[in-house]
Amino acid sequence: MLTFLKNVFKKGELRRKVIFTLGILFVYRLGAGITIPGVNVGSLSSSDATNGIFGIMNLLGGGTLERFSLFALGVSPYITSSIIIELLSMDVIPALTRWRKEGNTGKKKKDRVTRVLTLLLAALQGGVLTYAFDTSYNILVDTSIWSYIYVVLIMMAGSMLAIWLGDQITQKGIGNGVSLLIFTGIVSNLPNAFLTTYDNLVTYDSGMWLDIAWYVLFVVVYLSIVVFVVFTEGAIRKIPVNYASSTSVTMRTREQTHMPIKINSSGVLPVIFASSVLAAPRTIVSFMKASSTTKMINTIFNYQEPVGFCLYILMIIGFTFFYSNLQIDAEKISDDLKKNGGSIHGVRTGIETKNFIKRVLNQVTVAGSLTLCIIAAIPIITPIIWTQTENANLSLGGTGLIIVTGVALETVKQIKTYITRKEYHGYIRK
Repeated sequence: MLTFLKNVFKKGELRRKVIFTLGILFVYRLGAGITIPGVNVGSLSSSDATNGIFGIMNLLGGGTLERFSLFALGVSPYITSSIIIELLSMDVIPALTRWRKEGNTGKKKKDRVTRVLTLLLAALQGGVLTYAFDTSYNILVDTSIWSYIYVVLIMMAGSMLAIWLGDQITQKGIGNGVSLLIFTGIVSNLPNAFLTTYDNLVTYDSGMWLDIAWYVLFVVVYLSIVVFVVFTEGAIRKIPVNYASSTSVTMRTREQTHMPIKINSSGVLPVIFASSVLAAPRTIVSFMKASSTTKMINTIFNYQEPVGFCLYILMIIGFTFFYSNLQIDAEKISDDLKKNGGSIHGVRTGIETKNFIKRVLNQVTVAGSLTLCIIAAIPIITPIIWTQTENANLSLGGTGLIIVTGVALETVKQIKTYITRKEYHGYIRK
């Protein structure tokens, strides 16, 4: 670890990139701590900003919604619009489908459309959130229409500024900017979560040492789950691929490589989708008067109840298969292999290669979906079988842990690649 950090700050260009990235993240966290003017923070502290779909947005923003800060919406509108555009690109809107096949030119066009949609979604989400919280918790000091417009405009500007900051990290810093903003928000709450969990689990009485032992065990289990997530994030299925190459007019050789398919190629999105779908009905009825209907909806769509838990698991599995097949286009891979003279050992090129890749993808996705289900279910099941963790402020497993681990691994991998490339160039002399 010390050698790695030394190599990072030893190289001038990489050092500048890392410092630039840390500076942007500092600016983001600074804005995340500033509450929007005209919002009553005292009323907001007793709200349900951490429940339902609001809880997911609050998690992705690192507590920004809970404080109704300048970055209250964070990058949630951008993530939503990106997903919508990707879905519409699957032979739904011809223009988007055509742009998808145009390489970088098409990507730039899609990015422009995504940002316009992001602005519209930010206006919609900001307006709904402001109205919902003000109606239930009276968070606005002034309830005039201009006050609503003022707050919504600040939320829209904050969301677009967050996306711009993420773009700056991607272009001039190190790592994926948007992912690092989410990563920073979650990690910033970890120290306080560990301290709060300690205060909740440890009571200073005759059983203090037993409570401390339980807390140590809790931390050990947490770290073990982190190791498990790291292992699953790095697990891949290698498909051997042969490429024909000519060394002379009469001699032909075959170069062998492999095509990696991640066990969890869909990342954390299936868990976020499933949580959002279940949370949306409960969030809507939370602003309605209590009745037998609202009670039934809360029971059905609450993943801490048996029916809701089963729905949660089934949706995670379904979304995992859907997004994995969206991420990996077997037909395109098959065509590319054929064009480049590549083939999978024992499989004919063309339709058989496409079917083989699809079959392998579905097989590894089974393992990936079950892994996501286990990690997502741990924070729900643990308090039931381990009652000492009921008051723990830090959940074992869950969406946040998958996000943090995945982003950290990807960023470290990118830094190592950069270091290796620079060291390789160092051997070349002009």
